[in-house]
Formats: sequence, structure tokens, C-alpha cells
Amino acid sequence: MEANVVLVRHGESVANVRHLFTGVLDVGLTPAGEAECVAAGERLAGIGWTPEVICTSELVRGWRTAELMATAWPGPEPVERDWRLNERNYGALSGYLKTEIAERFGYEQFLYWRRSLEGRPPPLPEATLALWRTLSPFDRLPAEALTATESLADVVERVRPWVANTLAEHVAAGRRVLLVGHGNSLRAVCAVLDRLEPAELSALNLPNARPLAYRLRLDDSGAPSPVVRGGEYLDAAAALAEAAVIAAEGGT
Repeated sequence: MEANVVLVRHGESVANVRHLFTGVLDVGLTPAGEAECVAAGERLAGIGWTPEVICTSELVRGWRTAELMATAWPGPEPVERDWRLNERNYGALSGYLKTEIAERFGYEQFLYWRRSLEGRPPPLPEATLALWRTLSPFDRLPAEALTATESLADVVERVRPWVANTLAEHVAAGRRVLLVGHGNSLRAVCAVLDRLEPAELSALNLPNARPLAYRLRLDDSGAPSPVVRGGEYLDAAAALAEAAVIAAEGGT
């Protein structure tokens, strides 16, 4: 496989299985999710693709997915954690059932908060924000790593410098990169790489633990640019079927 960057959303989390607004809540993986991660790594290793660096978030479901995938290679592979790859903060919606929010505020408002580019959920109360900043992993991260709420547009702007600098440096150096992230942080990465229009970004859903392969090169401005816009799934039929289920539930 000629891909030099592979994107993988973390394995199924305990919040995924309960259909919660998770965001920055630092939850772990289910046993099924852990098995998905191991299988994803073995799938890549089985076709002869080996990462030279693994990039992931500071949230446990991100780095644990990377850790489990890495067992497929003789390694150890260098792992870089970066808070800019963390999941979107859903603010005061965090921890609530998606169905509960849709019923309480109406489906249109639910979709605006969940799927639009600009919609910011209600912010965390100041006391809650202050408390969460004392908890792992935010107790060792800069204050800007945890804001009161985020729109998807905020996440796009958060990951843009990471793509322009860190990812571009790896591509320029010829390294193969395994990028393990979250539904919205990876959607934001795709938005930057593929120059997605708002409607395209709204329609994009990324299933858990399904490798999405990109062949990136640097354009005339030095920005990473895909040879095939949107990348290519290793298991396209299964990935697209799972993405359709996510869309039917209101999206990533």
C-alpha cells in the first residue's frame, strides 16, 4: 500500500456503546473496542504497512487504541500525543444521552449542535470547567486545551496548525504516519486535508477502528495534499455500512 498516512478513529468506547455525548470526558474502551483495535493493527500489518510514527490525542481512548494497534508490529514505534487531536468539547451536553438531548431540545437543535460547522453547545459552567482542568489529562495541559464548549469549526482551527506543521514535517521527511484520533478531530483533519465544504463535512462520519488510508504530498505552499481526495478505506464496504449506521443515529 502506497499510503503514507492512515487515519483511525479509536475503538468502541464505553460511552459509544451507551450513545452518550462524550467529547472530552476521558472514558476507556470496551472489550469489543479493544479487540477492534488489535484487528485494525493486524489488518495494516497483514498488507505490509508499518508506521514510522504514531500520532494520537491525550485522551485515553485515543492513546489506548494506538497502544493496542502497535502490538501488530515488532516496534516499538514512536508515539506522539498532542491535545490538539483531542475530541471536540460538547460543553454542557457532555455525558448526556443523545436521545435525551434530542427529546428535550428538539431534533433540529440537536442536529445543529451535533452536525453543523458553527453550532456551539451550551458552555460548561465556570465551576465545572475549573474542576475539569484539575483532572487528567487537563491538569498537565495548557488552559486552551479545555475550553467551555466547541463548535466543529473551532476543532478545525485547532487541528489546522497541527496539519500544517507536525503532519507536514512528517510527510516532508518521508515518514509513514498512523494518526489515531476521534470522530470530530479526524473529521476536522479531513476538512483541512480535503478542503471540505460545510455540507461535505456535515455528511462525513468515521466508523470506529476502520483504517482510512491517504497518500499525501506537499503542494506548492508546503501544505499536505491528498493524491485521492477523501482517502480510501482498507475495508470499504464494512466502513461505509458502519458510517451509515452512525449517520442514522445523528452522526459522529
